[in-house]
Amino acid sequence: MAKRKPPKGSDIPEWVVTYGDLMSLLLCFFILIVAFSEPKKPEEFQKVLQKIKEALGFKGGQGVADIDFSSANSQITIKTQNVTRGQDGRYADEAPRKNITGIEEQATIVQEGELQILGGSLTFAPGSAALTEDVKQELRENIAGQIHDREYIIRIVGHSWGTEDLTMGGHIEASAQRARSVFDYLVDECDVNPLLLRLSIAANFEPAPQESGKSASSNRRVQVFATGMTLGDVTTDPHGTGRRRD
Repeated sequence: MAKRKPPKGSDIPEWVVTYGDLMSLLLCFFILIVAFSEPKKPEEFQKVLQKIKEALGFKGGQGVADIDFSSANSQITIKTQNVTRGQDGRYADEAPRKNITGIEEQATIVQEGELQILGGSLTFAPGSAALTEDVKQELRENIAGQIHDREYIIRIVGHSWGTEDLTMGGHIEASAQRARSVFDYLVDECDVNPLLLRLSIAANFEPAPQESGKSASSNRRVQVFATGMTLGDVTTDPHGTGRRRD
């Protein structure tokens, strides 16, 4: 009786099969990384991400993942409190002290808006705040009429320049005197309501842009601007009658 031949073993070693499976899994992993690197449909990507988190048992932590629970002593809670609280222990939306109640219970801040210059620059002689005849004519025939027609808040800005203006007590004093001279002329000679006028001091901090052939004397000037506020925006008695406006 012939002997039975032993079965032949596989020609491929067993470790090669395991190695092939690992390489297939690794290839799939890199394909997923490339696919998720530039998601074309963010909503579907978020769904896939959520499923992966659920499969891995993710429960929250630092990062951009959603957190469905909060702990009183968690690091995230502490960071949130540090953002909303200041160093003195108060929350950011808490005032340091109570507001003082005055005549008006509510305070309103009205922005001036864009300033519009009225007329040209009113120039002065060095070291002087006296109005020249040209300046008086400009105020009387051009600027005053626009103030009467509009009844907006008017800002009178005085400027100074050079060592000559220092003899008037300094640049601040020189620009203040020039603005005051324009104020007095508009009120006394042009019958402008003084409640409309506001004096401002620029001193020598805002020199005029110099053009070719133009001297620095243009810096010794006063400019008159119309603001975007009316007298009724800033006072309850716009006409100075002594009675409050309801």
